[in-house]
Amino acid sequence: MRSFIIDCDTAEDDVASIFLLAKNNMKIVGVTVVEGNIDFDQEIINALWALEKANVDAPVFPGSRRPIVKDFTTVEEVHGKYGLGEIHATTSRKPSPKHAAQAIIDASKELEGKLEILAISPLTNLAMAYLLDPSLPKRVKKVWVMGGTAFAHGNITPVAEYNFWVDPDAARIVFKAGFNITMVPWDVVTEYTINDQEWNEILNMKTPLSEIYVKMFSHYRKYDKDVQKLDGHPHPDLITTAVAINQDIVEKSKHEFVIIDNSDSLTRGMTLIDHLDSDKPWSSSPNTEIIYRIKKNILLEMIKKMLS
Repeated sequence: MRSFIIDCDTAEDDVASIFLLAKNNMKIVGVTVVEGNIDFDQEIINALWALEKANVDAPVFPGSRRPIVKDFTTVEEVHGKYGLGEIHATTSRKPSPKHAAQAIIDASKELEGKLEILAISPLTNLAMAYLLDPSLPKRVKKVWVMGGTAFAHGNITPVAEYNFWVDPDAARIVFKAGFNITMVPWDVVTEYTINDQEWNEILNMKTPLSEIYVKMFSHYRKYDKDVQKLDGHPHPDLITTAVAINQDIVEKSKHEFVIIDNSDSLTRGMTLIDHLDSDKPWSSSPNTEIIYRIKKNILLEMIKKMLS
């Protein structure tokens, strides 16, 4: 059985990722929570609630409430006040007193060479764990990152994706640290939205999880259609999770050099990719597998199986 830590800023797609891992019999070692989408304390509650709904007994470790250096903003307008659309999650479960960064380090020692990290949020917790223990990348089998852009088409600024924009210093640290990284960019996942026909198919499933899905994603879907001008809602975190679970979903990927702009300017959080594998001063050897295309039919099969 494969072992995962999910590092998240728990909104609807993070919750769906927890459901997908559980449905595919992946061991969730723990959920680490970081600053991002909504109020931090609500993110913790959402993570605890999601594990309860998924019937998973795993700890939730609160991590960083803010980026390493910069200020940031939450995005309740995207996900709803409580991060889960129409749902206001509550739970009697309690989080662990251990800090997320320490939890990542401890798990990497207990599962040396086996631990996989699903990093679907700002990378502050993982960067802090690395700064505390620079040998961490040698013990972590894989880091699956939802973040950045492949072609500089952002969602929080014209050129930056939200996770990298929130803490570009952390993202830069992580990508330079030597982890085995696969990255799923924002401007790739927007090619695989849930269109109206697919949404209606999920509406008609009428299972307990499909009804949770519809309530969670209704607000996000409306925002994506009205503001982002997409033909449905994308699944950035869920696609990253699907790629982690089943590499058969990948149609095209490429190993390239990636670095993140951590300047405090209009290009803050921009993903710089050496598409030419050049020897320019800013570039180096490829450090990341970037996903460029997936097979949507496999994604839909995995979603429907999860919700059945």
